[in-house]
Amino acid sequence: MAFPISDPRTLTRRLETLVEAGIREVRPDVDPGALARAVRSPRGMYAIIIRAFVLGLYEVHLHLRWWGQQYFPDTAEAEFLVRHADIWGITRRPATFAIGRAEVTGTPGTLVPAGELLQGSGVTYEVTEAAVVDGEGSAMLSVRAATSGTIGNAAAGIGLSFIAPIAGLTEQVATIDDAGVTGGAEVETDPSLLARLLQRIRQPAHGGADFDYPVWVQNAFAASQVMTIPNMIGRGSVGVVVAMGTRANPRAPTETEIAAIGAYLDTVRPVTAERAVVPAIIVPRNMTLQLTPSTYAVQEAVKSAWRTFFAAEAEIGGTLKFSRLSEAVSSAAGEYAHRFIAPTADIVSAATELSAPGVVTWEPEE
Repeated sequence: MAFPISDPRTLTRRLETLVEAGIREVRPDVDPGALARAVRSPRGMYAIIIRAFVLGLYEVHLHLRWWGQQYFPDTAEAEFLVRHADIWGITRRPATFAIGRAEVTGTPGTLVPAGELLQGSGVTYEVTEAAVVDGEGSAMLSVRAATSGTIGNAAAGIGLSFIAPIAGLTEQVATIDDAGVTGGAEVETDPSLLARLLQRIRQPAHGGADFDYPVWVQNAFAASQVMTIPNMIGRGSVGVVVAMGTRANPRAPTETEIAAIGAYLDTVRPVTAERAVVPAIIVPRNMTLQLTPSTYAVQEAVKSAWRTFFAAEAEIGGTLKFSRLSEAVSSAAGEYAHRFIAPTADIVSAATELSAPGVVTWEPEE
């Protein structure tokens, strides 16, 4: 049962009563008025001692409550949450470096060495693998941001300038390919770390079981979801389906990210396990709805509830229950009634699909 901490006033009244009872026990003839003044008046000798004692006792109670909170992962502060996670083999994912590819043109045979530096939008990038301009006059470079975090992410088509010119290149610029430079993320947050820890506690490590792969991937990469498919490419194999971004805004990983995740898994998976890392297919799910009242404010509240529902419940290869979706819409502020035109049944995703909120269309009331 819960043990509420009494406030200083309650502790003071309680201790005053105990002190008075104790004095009467040893001095039955004590004057009641004098005793009350000594114990309960602001300037009484015993009253001063009691107040000082109570303040210290109250602080001890608060300290004990704080320690009690640290014993459980879901109430622990960051320092102790990290210790809980470490015991279970879960590490806080550090800030990750954005990776991607960029194309250069030049004279066939021109070598672009690994380690060359480029710069764009105030961020420095490094060529991670040597590349040679092919017979058609182009080469694709693998690049990584020199600074971790989201600052290294860059959109497709942005030009990165070489800091030191390379002879043989037509232009001293590498153009980021259509996939962009992605994967840069900040240090994992406490709520994310706690969620992964609780999942591991409920599903302890089994040395290569299906549910070990999400832990391995998310220890090193900013993946929002990871799902495994047994025997995906043959008996005993494991398919690892990965979505990047966030649960609220998922995206498919790029080819560069898929390769990096696969290379990392090869360092931690059992040597006998064959794996295949594949990107999650993000499937936007549209909604058509009749809404009462159909005001702008209520429509925006419904859209917010729609997005929150997908962030909380959409899983790779999962099924979204229609009744749960209808309940989410009903929870929107100001909503009185609604009728779904679409969807009208559970939303079922294929094994590698991840549902995401799509376009919301409003139908006029009949």
